Amino acid sequence: MAWNTFIEEISLENIPFSNDVLLFLERGKINVGEPKRGSVDLSKVVGTTHPDYCGKTWGQLKPIPGTSDGDFMNNREVALQGLKRAIVNVKALEKNPSYYFDDNEKTHWSFYQIDDKYYISSGNHRTVIGRLFLHLNNQEQLVHGVTITPAEFKKKSEIDHNSPSLISRFIAWIRP
Repeated sequence: MAWNTFIEEISLENIPFSNDVLLFLERGKINVGEPKRGSVDLSKVVGTTHPDYCGKTWGQLKPIPGTSDGDFMNNREVALQGLKRAIVNVKALEKNPSYYFDDNEKTHWSFYQIDDKYYISSGNHRTVIGRLFLHLNNQEQLVHGVTITPAEFKKKSEIDHNSPSLISRFIAWIRP
């Protein structure tokens, strides 16, 4: 089947989740269980552990027109877009769109699951691109072969308030 991989051309008005903000999940504030391989509904991804992407909307992270050309030397907007490695990941999508449908294990793509919500622990780029790609092709936003670690928020008495994660929160707060 021929898939539409031109995610950079999607108008934000056509992405119902474009204004949804990715929340910040501090690893120091959760207790985790045993990781397992499974499937994640990307429409249930509400946050990330990465301070560069938290607080941003899906629309802000959408690759911009010109990304697939990879011309970051002559196109400043492509070079400075919200998703840092968008060029490489858009080209990977164009080369192998079936990656987002197969059941193979996907290394370095993982999520924390808290109740029925997911937070990206690794693979921010693939999550954004995958969700946009599956939406563009009117497919269920389900990816398989990713690592899922069950988690729950710690009780206030369990949180070490002097942990370095406080610095991470501050950095995430001051970034645009």
